[in-house]
Amino acid sequence: MPGTHTTAPASQLPADEEYFYSVLNLPKTASDHEIRERYRQLSIVFHPDKQTDERRKEAATERFLEVQKAYEVLSDPVTRRAYDILGSEGLLLVQSADFRHLAEEDFEQELRRQQRELLRQRVDQAVHPRGNLTLGLDASPIFDYEYEAEDGSQLSRWQNLQAALGDVRRDTFGVRHRVQTQFRDKTWLTLSSRLTMGSRPNSRQGSYIKPLLMGTVKHQFSPRIDFEATTNLLAVSGVSLKGTYRAADYTLTCQTGLHPAVLLQPFTHRKGDAFLLPAGTVSLARQLFPKSPMQGVLEIGMTAIGPKISAAVTSAAFHDSLDIGELRDDEPSEPSAFRAPSVSGLAFYTSEWQFGFDLAGPASGLNGRYGLSFHELGVHLQTVMRLGLAELMWLFGGEWRGNNAAVGANVSASTGGVTLRVDATYFGQTLTLPIVLSREHNNSLAFWTVVLPSTALALVYYFRVRPRRRKQRIQFLHDARRQLREEKSELLRQWKETVSLLQDTAQRHMRAEETCDGLVILEARYGPSEQEEGTEGLEVDVTVPVQALVNSSQLYIPGKRSKAGIPGFYDPVAGVPKALRIRYKFRGRMHYAEIPDYMPVVLPLKDHLVE
Repeated sequence: MPGTHTTAPASQLPADEEYFYSVLNLPKTASDHEIRERYRQLSIVFHPDKQTDERRKEAATERFLEVQKAYEVLSDPVTRRAYDILGSEGLLLVQSADFRHLAEEDFEQELRRQQRELLRQRVDQAVHPRGNLTLGLDASPIFDYEYEAEDGSQLSRWQNLQAALGDVRRDTFGVRHRVQTQFRDKTWLTLSSRLTMGSRPNSRQGSYIKPLLMGTVKHQFSPRIDFEATTNLLAVSGVSLKGTYRAADYTLTCQTGLHPAVLLQPFTHRKGDAFLLPAGTVSLARQLFPKSPMQGVLEIGMTAIGPKISAAVTSAAFHDSLDIGELRDDEPSEPSAFRAPSVSGLAFYTSEWQFGFDLAGPASGLNGRYGLSFHELGVHLQTVMRLGLAELMWLFGGEWRGNNAAVGANVSASTGGVTLRVDATYFGQTLTLPIVLSREHNNSLAFWTVVLPSTALALVYYFRVRPRRRKQRIQFLHDARRQLREEKSELLRQWKETVSLLQDTAQRHMRAEETCDGLVILEARYGPSEQEEGTEGLEVDVTVPVQALVNSSQLYIPGKRSKAGIPGFYDPVAGVPKALRIRYKFRGRMHYAEIPDYMPVVLPLKDHLVE
């Protein structure tokens, strides 16, 4: 098929953009007939079977493969157009996307777009560029100030808003950029720059500019041990050192900073002067219980304000409300490799929580965090709370993350005020807008700043996102039914043959059960557990295979695995929760059972009796 040829890597293809035309000795304007005729002629001349001498046969084989490759590229209209436009790189690009459906006028535009994307990926893999532009706004006059007219009278709300908007100002501006590259086998170099400009709390004191250029070298000594050193390249400020050891069930991290004043103490220390100790931190993260994701973190360190001890417990768990599969106790909870889109987008999610405390003098306090990640929607929500000796701080935020873009926002409130932060990321470049809404303690403002946008997003989800996902799910089920009919004909043929082989056994068991008024399977179907739009025709009739499994008026099928592997069963639609529905008679009375795919089947049961 065009656009699906196996092409050598770009580095192995000739750099000359007309090389394949040279192989066939044809101009770029050659017709398809001319290309076909020249290929036929050269194939006869260089065919290896016509050579008896080994050396000539080897040379002929090489030329024959070259001619064959040239014809493979130039005889296909898609690969030929890509080769004419971008040469060997065009052949590489047509493998990454289907160009057959594109109109002639759109072909080159899409090909060059793919070329730009490939170049971006190469740059990203080489230096991992990340940038951030921060623009801080002080909008506190809108909510904190009450303006008065010249005569001292109170302004109306609209006039007050107009006056406050005139006082909204930019208080911070910052630019950050980071590049990272691997310059040796196990060594990485990271350069990060930052330029911050802003105004001081009292504007009369003027503004400030803070440039910063940091360099970090990280070396991986072994799969368990790595070391990194960071320093400021614009000032003599010392070196920050960090070492990490990772074992099977715990991680140990040591970090310290070596300032020039500390290093020169042996030469400059005077009697009676205090001896400076380097700041340092040791942290231990360990799994608390076997077969449990719960982890404990203990951190002990010396900071500029004194000693600090921190401890926290954290845990995370995966949740799957669709019950596609039931995990064994010894299996870790992980996302399924493939699953159909759910209507809500909330079926598969991760919850995580953390609770801890800090002992650091005036900065001591309790802290907690809880987060939810909805994987199908790419949405993450979290709330953070910290209770300190002097204040209570809380934060609520959310983020949507796609393949190359992300948008997020959070609201934080404390005795120092209320701040709204908005982040937008595209291809590793981030725009951050921290907006100070109030410099006073204002819980009402913080509450409505959370509620109003959240309500708007909930309405968008309910009226736009959910209907769209419903259409996607119906289309998925329709495609599955079409594939079952058109592309899986061999599977259906094998299923019919298997059922035919089981027919005699099933009839023999049925006659034996009818004789003793035992377990008789009237109907059994295996298919999607939810009877919804689009699932029509996706159920498998497994009456014969199930009856063949009946023995001595009993039926038992083990659980914790899919029933699709049972002879006479097959999976009609992958990634969708399934169930086995059975109507049966026992002791002359009707029974009905609906068993999820990964649950064991035990028949007969009194609970299945139909009144």
